[in-house]
Order: sequence, then structure tokens, then C-alpha cells
Amino acid sequence: MNDIRRNRLRRLAAAAVLVGTELMSPVVAARATETLRLDADAAVERAIEASHSTAAAKQRVLAAQSDLAVADAARRPTLTATAAAEERSSVPELTVPFGTSGPTTIFPDIRTAYGLGVGLTQPVYTGGGISAARSASSHELAATESDQHSAEAGVALRARLAYWRAAGSIAAVDAAKKQQKRAERLHTDAESLRQAGMAVKADVLAAESRLAAARLVVIESQTAADNDMAALRSLLAMPAGTRLELADSMPQQVPQAPQSLSDLQTEARSKRPEVAALAARVAATSAREQVVRAADRPTVGATLAWKLARPNPRYLPLADEWNDSWSVGISASWALWDGGRTRAQAASVEAKKGELGEQLAEARRQVDLDVEQARLGLSSALAAVSAADAAQKASAARLEAEDQRYEAGLSATSDVLNAQADLATAESQQVQARTGAWMARARLDWAVGR
Repeated sequence: MNDIRRNRLRRLAAAAVLVGTELMSPVVAARATETLRLDADAAVERAIEASHSTAAAKQRVLAAQSDLAVADAARRPTLTATAAAEERSSVPELTVPFGTSGPTTIFPDIRTAYGLGVGLTQPVYTGGGISAARSASSHELAATESDQHSAEAGVALRARLAYWRAAGSIAAVDAAKKQQKRAERLHTDAESLRQAGMAVKADVLAAESRLAAARLVVIESQTAADNDMAALRSLLAMPAGTRLELADSMPQQVPQAPQSLSDLQTEARSKRPEVAALAARVAATSAREQVVRAADRPTVGATLAWKLARPNPRYLPLADEWNDSWSVGISASWALWDGGRTRAQAASVEAKKGELGEQLAEARRQVDLDVEQARLGLSSALAAVSAADAAQKASAARLEAEDQRYEAGLSATSDVLNAQADLATAESQQVQARTGAWMARARLDWAVGR
């Protein structure tokens, strides 16, 4: 029965080695390709450059800049040039039987007419509509710029989380390989002791079982690391053949403890781009309300025109010849009643402003909650790091003591195996705690708007 179990364990170990070789072969092949070393900040920079969402946000900013240019142009004069040529049907001529030298044709039959003209129009007073429209466009530009910052912050958060997740996976592979080496050493010792008559076959089988399990953990950890690295490459828009070398494969340092909650919330209210975008849109809506209400006020404009025509209708009697004329004028208009349209439009815009104001208040409340939860997350993660470090130190000391007792023949194989299992768990938790602390730090930085 023991031989059957031993053969099964050997087949399991052989399968684990084979699968591990197949899974690691892409990694070996990738070493011949391009290698790029980067840290968390470099990953964030590349992710922002490669992001389609940030590129779309930049295009919206360009559109808002163009809208502001349109609003600025409304304050400037408009210069218009015209040209015309016209072929007309024949009409009876109008001739009077008197004149300085006989009958005079007042309205000749001129079948072809030409005209050239230049006109200049300058708004003088529009009831504040132009300045209000310019103000609305300016605030909307500020809002779209804040939207761009928000998109970049979201991409930065995803990049940092992906980076630290990949770094943690790599560290987990290293921890699993250490456990595999310990299991190999114990298996070798068990075989030697059995040959010396100091151990039984069950001790060797137990060591083989632990070694096979350790190899499977290495394979699983390597697969998880490969998946996390693939996700990071995808986020950075890098080819699959690119080999990434992370500067923080095993995060030794931990983030600093967070500031007080009130300080962080105060900072977040002034830095979070979502809040800035909503505040700018509230101001833009107020300006649009002024644009609508400007329709109730009179408008005044000045015009300047010059015309060269053949015939020129201002020259009588009409003659088939070129003559020029000019005009300067000022005009005013005032819509005395529009059926209540302006009032209804103003009420609609005012309601929209109220809606945005409520959204702004809700966003500020959500920001405070985001900061509080992110701060609690970081504090908890730092406490977990301390606990995991203590557990790893204690487990390492216990394994060292058990190894010494085992070498002296005072400890059973099962005691060493249990100590190895405890140390493997502690090392895994240590990696998770440290990477979790950096991920919590990234979430707090996003929540504050850094």
C-alpha cells in the first residue's frame, strides 16, 4: 500500500515538473526579447499615454477650447465681401419727354447687372449675452480640463494597482520557490536518514508529498504572475513579447502612515477633479442663464458698407456704368413679447443649475467618504504588515528550531513539515500584506486627488 502511494506521489511530482517546464517556457523565450525596467511612477506615465479614455478627454478639451474661441469671436466685428452677376429679362424702358437735351430714359432696359460690396458689422450692445456666452464657454473649458484630470487619475489608479498586483505576484513566486527548496532539502534529509535506519518509509513519503505540493504552488504562483504581468502589459499598450522588469519585485518598504482625516478631506475637496468639474459646470450654467435672459434686453449694432455696382440703384437715372456708394448706420431691436419663451428657457436653465448644485453637494459628500474609507484601508493594511512580519519571524524561528531538533533526532518529520507549512503561509501573508499596503496607498492618493 505504501509503494502504491509512493508511486502516485512520484507521478504527481513528475507531472508538476513537466507542467512547470511548459508554463515557464514562454518566460524563457521572452528573455530573448525586449526587456523594459519600470517603477510604479513610470507605469502610470506610460498607462496615461496609452489610454484611449485620456486621449478622448484631451479631444473634448480641444473642442471646448474651440467653443471658447467661437465665443470670443462674437465680440469682434464681422467683415463681409459680396460679388454678384445677374442676367435679366428684357423690360420696357421708362422714358420721359423732357430733359436737358431732349427725352430722358429714367429706367433703361439693362439686361446684365454686376455688383461688388464690402460690409462691416459690429455688435455694440447685446444685453450682456456675448460676455455671458464667453463666460459659459470659459467655465465649460475648465470643466472639461477637470474631466481630463479625472480620467488620468482613474488610469493612474488602475496602473498603480496593476503594478503592485504584479509585483506581489512575483514576490509570491519567490516565496513559493523558497518553500520548494526547503521541501527538497527535507526530502533529501529524509532519504538519507532512512538509508541510515533513522527514519521510516512514511517519513520519506510525507516529504515527497510536501515537495510535490510545493512544486504545484510554484506553478500556480507563476501562472498568476504571468497573468498579472500580461494585464500590466495590456494596460501599458505593450506587445506580448515585451518582458517587464519591475523595480519593486519584493516591496521591502511600506508606505507612511496617513495624515489626519480632517487634513486629508480638506485636501481632497480642493483637489478632486470631479468636484472641480461640477463646480465649473454650475458656474457655466449660471452664465448660460444670463445668455437666455439677454434676449429680453435690447440689442444695438453698427454697420458700415461700401458698394460698387453696374448699374448702381442709388444713381438716377439708372445707367449701364460702374458707380460706387457707401453707408454708415446704427440699428437697434428689442423683442417686446415672445410668448413667454425666454422666461421658460431661463426657468429650464435655472432648474439645470439646481440639479448640478445637488450633484456637487453629493460629490463632496462622496469625496469625504472615499477619503475616510481609503484612510481606514491604509491604516488596516499597515497593521496587517506588522502582524504578518511578526508571524513570518516567529514561523522562521520555529522552523529553524525544528530543523535543529530533526538533525539531532529529537523531532519527527511531521513536525518539520508543519513548521514549513506555517512558514510558507506566513511568507505568503507577508507578501500579500506588503503589496496590499501599497495598493491601499494608491487608493488613498486617488481619493485625495494627488
